[in-house]
Amino acid sequence: MADKTIKTSDLIADPKNARKRTAQSAHLIKESLKSFGAARSIVIDENDRVLAGNGTIEAANDLGITAVRVIETDGDEIIAVRRKGLDESKKVGLALADNRTSDLSEWDGLMLQQLSVEHDIKPWFSDDDILEILQEGDDGADFDPNDPTIDQSGKIQDIFQIIVNCKTEQQQTELLDRLLEEGYDCKAMNA
Repeated sequence: MADKTIKTSDLIADPKNARKRTAQSAHLIKESLKSFGAARSIVIDENDRVLAGNGTIEAANDLGITAVRVIETDGDEIIAVRRKGLDESKKVGLALADNRTSDLSEWDGLMLQQLSVEHDIKPWFSDDDILEILQEGDDGADFDPNDPTIDQSGKIQDIFQIIVNCKTEQQQTELLDRLLEEGYDCKAMNA
């Protein structure tokens, strides 16, 4: 199948992305794109939902990079991006930036908790891993080990959530205020 080009604006951010970018990691992704250009592939599904590379697309949009070359695959081959035109210093910088931005990101404990209820994520995260992330991260500020969603064995129980994507920060604030007034247990998130 021939590759095709679509626009970054056609892509849909993954509402179940369990990786949160810190301000520093978001800045470094942008800095990497400015310094070295696009060099890393992302993964999208058949409906143009970003499965891997949400931070890269966010930064690309901020920098005015609008084209995405799509190569179709069913996973039986490795897709390599051959990046030309880099001197040795830029090659080293690109490799370091690629790994460092991941180091500076954080796990979204609440999203991992939700995903563990909806899917089998055991190969990557145990219930203990998720509890530890909840206790260590920003999410841990509200973490209560006596929470009724966690049973006596420490296993996470069903949590029923709705994720609403708002168009502006003001819309998000207004909706959050309204839901809190109605007694819902909710918080604002920025993906």
